[in-house]
Amino acid sequence: MKLPSHDLNGLLSKPATPNPAPKRRQAPKRSGREIARANELKAMQAVARFGHLRIAELAPAVWPLARYGEQLARRTAARLVGQGLLLERRNALGSKSLCLTRGGAAWLDARGVEAQHTLDLSSVTGSTFFHRTLATRYLIERQVEGFQVAGEYQLLRRKTPFPIDALVKALRKLPDGMVWQRRADGTANIELVEQEAAAKARQELEKCLKAAEFVGQSLDPEGRYRIAGLVFVFDRELNHARRIALAAASLWGNRSHAERVALEKRVKLVAVELRDPL
Repeated sequence: MKLPSHDLNGLLSKPATPNPAPKRRQAPKRSGREIARANELKAMQAVARFGHLRIAELAPAVWPLARYGEQLARRTAARLVGQGLLLERRNALGSKSLCLTRGGAAWLDARGVEAQHTLDLSSVTGSTFFHRTLATRYLIERQVEGFQVAGEYQLLRRKTPFPIDALVKALRKLPDGMVWQRRADGTANIELVEQEAAAKARQELEKCLKAAEFVGQSLDPEGRYRIAGLVFVFDRELNHARRIALAAASLWGNRSHAERVALEKRVKLVAVELRDPL
């Protein structure tokens, strides 16, 4: 069979190659120096947010997924201490805590992060260090999960997107922390955090438990931020769950069974581990 010449040309010629898909432009890889600078900023922000941190808290706050997070935290902290941006202070547990210096606060301000030095915080060497550190560890865990958090340091400075003065006045105390997550519509449910590091008197526990009675109430006039529950955080080795349960029975014992059950469901107990000083 004889084929037309134009068919032969098509069969014998080199097949046309399709135009290759345009290559995606890859984002330029950051240099080691750029990564180090970004890590330094995150570490500085973490210390400014909580007031003071040990390496044990700094590592999960900045490198939650890193296999050697504490090594990264130590190296980064050493550079920042060397630059005079952070200061190591001996804490009440005998280890060292990182605090923000005046130069460090100015360094953050220059980068658009409002901050003030934490050199004069008594909670580093005082009796409240264990108390605050236990709460901080829990708050950092929730932050890693994607929640927004505020510890006692931020609450004292009223650094929250919602007012808390009315709540503090009603409770006659400041919560140890707050946890929330903003929804797409701008609203958020807020967990109040109380921590139990040492045995409290029953009256003090009852004062903490009173917060459960405010669940459902709004913290702002627009109703965007509402209290959703109360979380008690305590050291795993010092099981205070029974003491909290006894305080709840004393506080709500004269209420109906249905009311007691409803109030108790608003309270969550969380046992955490506070590691030995590093």
